[in-house]
Amino acid sequence: MSFDPRRPMPPPALASLMAAAALALHSLAGHAENAQLTRSEPLRTQPSVAANTIMDVARRTEVQVLETRHGWTRVEATGGRTGWLRDASLDRNTATQPVTGSGQRLSSPTSGSSLPRRLPRASQHGLILTIGSVAGSPPAMLEGSPEDGRLGAEIARLSGVPDANLHYRTDAGLNREGLRQAFAELDARMGNGDQALIYLSAFGIHRQDHGRCAEAILTHDRDAFQFDELLRHLQVLAGKADKVFLILDVGRGDSASGTPAVSSRFARALSDPGCKGAQPGAEFGRLPANVLVLAASRPNENAGGTPAGGLFSQALHACLSGAPSPASPSGLPTGEALIACSRQLIAAGPGSQHPSLTGNGELVPTLRIADQAARDARQVLRIIHAQRDQRRRIELTRLSGPPGTTRLRVSSSEPGYVYILTAGRRDFRLLYPSLTGQQMPIQRTADIEIPLTADKEGEWLVVVSDAIRSPGRAGFTADGPSAILHVDSAGAGEITQEFLSGDGSRNCLFSETRNLGPSQALACSSRFGAAILGTAHSK
Repeated sequence: MSFDPRRPMPPPALASLMAAAALALHSLAGHAENAQLTRSEPLRTQPSVAANTIMDVARRTEVQVLETRHGWTRVEATGGRTGWLRDASLDRNTATQPVTGSGQRLSSPTSGSSLPRRLPRASQHGLILTIGSVAGSPPAMLEGSPEDGRLGAEIARLSGVPDANLHYRTDAGLNREGLRQAFAELDARMGNGDQALIYLSAFGIHRQDHGRCAEAILTHDRDAFQFDELLRHLQVLAGKADKVFLILDVGRGDSASGTPAVSSRFARALSDPGCKGAQPGAEFGRLPANVLVLAASRPNENAGGTPAGGLFSQALHACLSGAPSPASPSGLPTGEALIACSRQLIAAGPGSQHPSLTGNGELVPTLRIADQAARDARQVLRIIHAQRDQRRRIELTRLSGPPGTTRLRVSSSEPGYVYILTAGRRDFRLLYPSLTGQQMPIQRTADIEIPLTADKEGEWLVVVSDAIRSPGRAGFTADGPSAILHVDSAGAGEITQEFLSGDGSRNCLFSETRNLGPSQALACSSRFGAAILGTAHSK
């Protein structure tokens, strides 16, 4: 039986919503506004004159406008660097306007993007793996594979991976040994506490493994790279990394999915003849808490693609770039929210493709905040808590103190800076430290007295971070014995950017290698430990 990679997959219809997604992406890319600087101006990490400077932008430089806020404009400048400029320094009438209607949906992997994204950091790494051709007679071609590479790179950029930290492998470089080497090289490039985003598109197959039919990726030379081995590589990376994200756009079975215009991503003809489906195994059942896997389909279910790329890759890219915005109580695009969003775009029906999630669904690949009215500040704090490094042990002990105060002993397995936050439905409060106080790291234990009663304030989030955070830069303002930040999209975005990313200096954002030296690497670290104190957590 010859293998036809373009064999159509029968209904239901996916095309209409995917076309809508493509139209939304086209409108984002095709109608961006340009502006020109009327005077030299520093590009800043936040819309504030007190924010760190990313770079200086010269007079008459053209930039691309991404969003505006209270007298400030977020732009993309030279080298794909995004940041904030004052409106007073921009002239939108003299800039060369972009051509619309060109049909170019995505930029090349090496060019900048007009889409909103997390600030790039030296500690973020991307690995883009695409197996678009399978050698042999007849050869097999994965439809949309070149676009997969561009989509994967754009997803990595939206997640904060700088171009210098993006690495690509494709086709002939991806036999089984090539895949192993790609993971080993990623491990060698990463420092302790870094983050990795891995994108992999290929045909899926079922192969015999120790007497059972198991899921595998079809390599360029028609060999099998088992999901079990992929899991082992993820576990090795997770032992060093702060977080690991894997996006897997492969078919996992021979079920019907898609329309006649959608091609299969499962190679039934190259699977073992005795395998009519993969038996339940341990492939992704033992993931560490700092790993999130987003897959194009459920086990034993097919996935589809078009010349524009995999349906899942297209949908996930649209959701990450805000077209549409993933819905979640916190407004943050958690793994769970992204899967729900991509399922809606793919328009799942009986027997169709259902993107799936394994691992920690509360992890956040990107910090873009959805502009939604139903955001809950308490949920934002819980999602911040979920991003903690769970290897860092934080213990909280309530101590006796004067009436109306809370004395709290904070113990950490590693030194760091302490922050204590709480939230109502519509605002955040910083309980410690004060906005004007000097921040000093604790070595292992600190006793802290707060002029509020914990029982009356609900849950408190205690953060111990490697590097200093700046509540003032995040937008907190003094309010009695504490500080306050209101929970609009700006407030939610600023608190998550500050507490999940940390330092926004040039070294931390744009260094091309991780060779920053121990002290600078610690200052740029985004890692933190955290614990929640509430009635159920008090000692």
